[in-house]
This record gives sequence, structure tokens and C-alpha cells, in this order.
Amino acid sequence: MSTSTYSSYLKSQKADFLADNGEGWTVVMGNEAGDLDSLTSALGYAWLRSHTSGKTIAYTTTPREDFFLRGENLHALGLVGINQPYEELYCSGDPMPSQVSKFALVDHNVLLPKYASPTARVVAVIDHHADEGQYEDTADPRIIEMVGSCSSLVARLYQSFPDLDIPPEVATLLLCAILVDTKGLKEGGKAVEVDREAATFLIPHSFLLGVAGVPDGQPVTQLPSVQSLSATLIEEKLAVSHLSTRDLLRRDYKEYSFTAPASDDATQSSNVIQAGLATVPLRLSAFFTSSNNPTKEIEDWLAERDLSILGVLTTFRNKNDKGRREQLWVIKAGDEAVAEKLWPGLESSEELGLERLAFSTFVGNADAVEGSEDDEEFGESCIARAYKQGVKSASRKQIAPILRRIMEGP
Repeated sequence: MSTSTYSSYLKSQKADFLADNGEGWTVVMGNEAGDLDSLTSALGYAWLRSHTSGKTIAYTTTPREDFFLRGENLHALGLVGINQPYEELYCSGDPMPSQVSKFALVDHNVLLPKYASPTARVVAVIDHHADEGQYEDTADPRIIEMVGSCSSLVARLYQSFPDLDIPPEVATLLLCAILVDTKGLKEGGKAVEVDREAATFLIPHSFLLGVAGVPDGQPVTQLPSVQSLSATLIEEKLAVSHLSTRDLLRRDYKEYSFTAPASDDATQSSNVIQAGLATVPLRLSAFFTSSNNPTKEIEDWLAERDLSILGVLTTFRNKNDKGRREQLWVIKAGDEAVAEKLWPGLESSEELGLERLAFSTFVGNADAVEGSEDDEEFGESCIARAYKQGVKSASRKQIAPILRRIMEGP
């Protein structure tokens, strides 16, 4: 299949799906962050399922106006001839037909509330996040494994159908996601054997130039074409200097609902807490130079999303090229119930190894934040705390379950 044919295939699928009003179709969707792994897992599994189990389409959770936020996504799509993704892909902002009732989840394992309905049924789950124990009676396959990239699990599924040739476009997209998620299959990083085996399978089917296969005994990471593609994708991912504070918050963002037990004197038996976690590839000092008034943009984001908690999870490399992480947590001023749980829960977590950071070390506008020994007044309506993260391996994938335990615990 040529790239133009693949592009035409996607356009045709989208048109047929909308013409059918979604009736009889399965919608494959990634998580709301819309990263490359979610995008390619959805495209990859949709092609496989459409050729083995009936009419299927990939749903891209990125709105058309947000595609520019992820350079790595645009680069990977461009490699396979998708140059106007909002035209060729079925994406957020396009209508969700009323007859859609079957969903397949990739790179997450709980259907988002806005897609849930009495008739909605999850028929497949492929994921590498913490298992939330749902759809055990309806999902087939239901694959949840702690691997570096969800795309590796999709690639392994293709190997279960030896008579079905994986299109080079799909192989290339899946490979790109694996390389980004595992930082080029770096030894000692997130990559596990499933990821390496998937890359070895995908490479000869992909558009990588000059690679007919992986020579016996040669690690995948030593192939020059793999190293070059990895470097380019990671460079694109980190190219965020043109983005505003708001752009950085929504670029790689997920929301969670927690049900916290009520206090003894409360009138309700429980309290729903909305939390947002934004992953930002900058240290906090750089993040706070992304706009003229980053503090206000952060406050506005809490209000826009109606959040009780916002966590900004930064990841960056220091001058010695060592991976580092910092965290900023912002909550509404006066929300004592949240503060009484969040601060001690975070600070006592051995899984995070947090150390308080003074705002003066990274906030340039001294008037925006006024510090005390306990909380920092943040803008006009919030309080915040910042931390250096000691456990470098803990990403949002690990932090979200920790936050859930903190907020839903006694």
C-alpha cells in the first residue's frame, strides 16, 4: 500500500463511517492526552480489527486545532503521507454518530465518561497502564501489560495473524511510537523485551531506508536508521519553545475523577474531586518563562477545567544530560480537605521521593507568588507547592495511581 493509498483508505473509512451513522462500527480510541503512542495504537489496531473482525475506525482524541502541539505526531504522520491529519483522520471535533455503541480502548482501560451511555460496550482493551479492572466480561482481547509502549502490544497482535501483511505505513507508525516511548529502546530505560521484539518485527515491514531486517545478534538500537529516527522524533517532541503556558498545559494532559470519603461532619457520604495532570518537557524555571503571566494562565486553566487539583509534572535533562523531574501542585485556596490529604500524601510517598522547592528558585515574577513555610499563595485564588522529584522513574503513569490512593484513602 503506497502512502497515498493509505491516506485515501483513511479518508474513505471516515466517509463510510459517517455515512453509516456509526451503525455496526467499532471505534478504537486512545487516551485523552493524544500522544504518539495513543495515536498509532488506535490506527494500528483499527486496521487490524477492520481486516479480522468487521468495520472499525480509529478515533484520534486530538482536536484539529491542537495537532500543532505535538511535533512528533506530525512528523510520524508525515512519514506515511498523512499531511493534513484533521482531514484524513477521524478526530475530536468530528461528530460522534448516535449509533456508535462499540468501543475498543488502546493506551487506557476505562472509557471516558463523555462517551459512556447505556448502550456503550467496550469490546477490546489493549493498554500498559494500571489495570482498573473493568470490561472483563466484554473485552476480547483484553490485554494489559506493563510494557514501554502500548504500540508494542498492538504489533504483537499482528504477529498472531501471519497470513495478514502489516502495511508499511502502520508498521512505521507503530515503530515511531515505540522509539519515542522508550527513548530509542534505551538500555536501562522503559523498554522491556516485548518492546524490543516488536521493533524487530516492525523494522523490515516499515519505511526505514536500507533496512531489510535486523541482523542476527545486532541490537535494534545499533541500527543507524533506528538511531536517526529516534533522535529526530525525540527532538520534535522536545521542541516546545513556541508554546504558551496554556499550550504546554493542554499538550500532554489527562483528567481524573476521584471519590473521596466525606469528613465526619459532612452532609454527603462522598465528595468527587477533579484532578488534572499535565506532563511538560521543561524544568519549572523554563515553564514559568513560557508566557508573560504564567501564574494567571495556570489559574485560568484550573477554572476552565473546573479542577480541584492541578499537577504539572516536568521532565527534562540537566547540563550533564541526566534525566530529572520536578512537580508543581496547585489547588484552590481554602480547600482545606484537599490540602490536608494532598500535601502529606505526596510528601510521605517513598515512590516519589519529593523534596520541597522554594518558588524563588524558578518563578521570575516575585509578585505572583508569596511564600511561607507551608503553602505558597499562587495568584489570586490558589495555593501551591513545588518539589524536586527524587525517584526519576516515576512518570504520570505511576503518579496517577498514587494520587488516587491519596485522595480516596481514609
